[in-house]
Amino acid sequence: MATLATSFMTGRERNCTYSIVLDKRSNRTRTNEFPLSVRFTIDKKSIYLPIGGSYTPQYFSDVTNAKKSRSAKYTDQQQWAVIIEKYKTILSGLNRGHDLTLEQIKTSISGKSDNDEISFVGIWEQIIERLNKEGRFTTAESYTCALRSFSKILWNTPVIGFKINSETLQKWSDGMRNGVEDKKGKTIGKIADATRGIYLRTARVVWNECVRLGYLSNAEYPFSNRKALGLVNIPKGATRKDRFLNVEQMTELYYIFRDHKYPDAWGKVYTEKAHQSLGLFLVQYLCNGFNLADAAQLTYNNFYFQSQGKAFLFNRKKTAGRSENGAEVIIPIIEPLRYILHDIAATPEMDKAVFPWILNGATDEKTVRRLTSQENSNVKDRVIRICDECLHWDIRPSGTWCRHSFATNLRNAGVEMNYISESMGHSMPDHSVTELYIEHYPLAKQMEYNSLLLDIKSNTEQRKQKILNCLSTLPLEELEEIMRERQARLKAALSFRDRNCTFSLTLDKRTNRKNPENYPLSVRFTIDRKSIYHHVGREYSQAEYEQIRDAKEGDAHYEERRHWGELMDQYENLIRETVKGHALTLDVIKSRLNIKAD
Repeated sequence: MATLATSFMTGRERNCTYSIVLDKRSNRTRTNEFPLSVRFTIDKKSIYLPIGGSYTPQYFSDVTNAKKSRSAKYTDQQQWAVIIEKYKTILSGLNRGHDLTLEQIKTSISGKSDNDEISFVGIWEQIIERLNKEGRFTTAESYTCALRSFSKILWNTPVIGFKINSETLQKWSDGMRNGVEDKKGKTIGKIADATRGIYLRTARVVWNECVRLGYLSNAEYPFSNRKALGLVNIPKGATRKDRFLNVEQMTELYYIFRDHKYPDAWGKVYTEKAHQSLGLFLVQYLCNGFNLADAAQLTYNNFYFQSQGKAFLFNRKKTAGRSENGAEVIIPIIEPLRYILHDIAATPEMDKAVFPWILNGATDEKTVRRLTSQENSNVKDRVIRICDECLHWDIRPSGTWCRHSFATNLRNAGVEMNYISESMGHSMPDHSVTELYIEHYPLAKQMEYNSLLLDIKSNTEQRKQKILNCLSTLPLEELEEIMRERQARLKAALSFRDRNCTFSLTLDKRTNRKNPENYPLSVRFTIDRKSIYHHVGREYSQAEYEQIRDAKEGDAHYEERRHWGELMDQYENLIRETVKGHALTLDVIKSRLNIKAD
């Protein structure tokens, strides 16, 4: 008598052997038929998954050995072959790169796990918990809202274990688009397409995590935007390419801030709040496009003082959990940014907040998120009003525009993409962000790049051109008189007085060097016969200093002399805006200019 075949299409995937067999593990007596199953074996242990139908051992053997294509048994053989190919594909996509376990196979194919806490929804909840532990509360909240929508729309067919596929996800997607009826017949769950896309992308992350953990197989991947595949389509988010302000527009906003050009009808209190909000908006732009959450956490840390107030170092909150190197960012404090900080930021103190009023000392995450959200709303509303009533723009920018504006404007200025990416907190392989900045982008280069964010020089030139156009209409005699007066003002401009403080451009001769020939050019501030010096240029000999100081139009040193006059104009404006209405102190001036104690 011929031996009966006991297995069909035996195969192997890594450490697992599989085949179609009859499951003869039965307690029933007097039975001659057994369930048709796929048997998976690892380390001499097996699980059986029924695939439908029961057969006698003889019939199973006949199907296994069938040759004639027109016979019913051959047809059964081909159907069994399709089934085993399906499971072969599932195994090949399960926990790739690692050995398989029977638990993974059972969970992936049946959707059930021996551990009731391990499920698709359970993995989703684990991701939310991890995000909260990492401090990524906004992202965690988005994942929570997506899971809430998932449960609400699938209320009558909840997902158990890992029994989820493209049909289930499509049902959820359709429910988000059109709504579904709840137990009372009320339509619920309908949301905007943009939010639907965010929630589906969340589910995709959860799916990929289940694949990584070996609970689902990528062979059954449910997402694709190719209609022909009939899978779940994730709607694309609306483009943000037009949501930015160009350099000229940002520069105009800066001039509004610098010159306090607000409508008189606003009133003092609202004007002060609008001025502060505009400053924060510009800070977000000039601080490498960071957001209000970053601004709220920004402190005067050790790096700030080590750089002599020339740069901030911080970890960007939004990308800290995703960036390989902690999203460490260096922000060069270019002159316009310094001006804004002097106006609205707190006085620099070690480890103190730069903008303390945003959080008012709050530390618990719920309060921090609420206060940050409120400040975001205030900044948006006030900047929109400034754009409307001060500049007559039909634009409604928000804080998110600052980040896009930073990247777009530097890209359009020809700045290399590596700098833009790194300065926004995006990590690069094989290097830490800090190393990249130190090696490839020294602070001077960062200052150069970020100075392209505003067009201060260009606007100055425009104003000069307007003046020249006016002067061109004057008689020669009047022009000569104007030039004589200008020369006299330039000579006098190297010394000013504001309230109780006298300041002048001079050489700092306080040195321990023996017989020095050159001294650093400095602005000397004197109050009550006590002085401090702020170095502002290269070193000069006494003779060079006097040549430049006394230079007249047409002399070789006249351009440098004119630059000195403009430099003192800047300091005059800076000191004039310091603690208005009060006497000055040398400590206040030190803080304003980041001058270290002698």
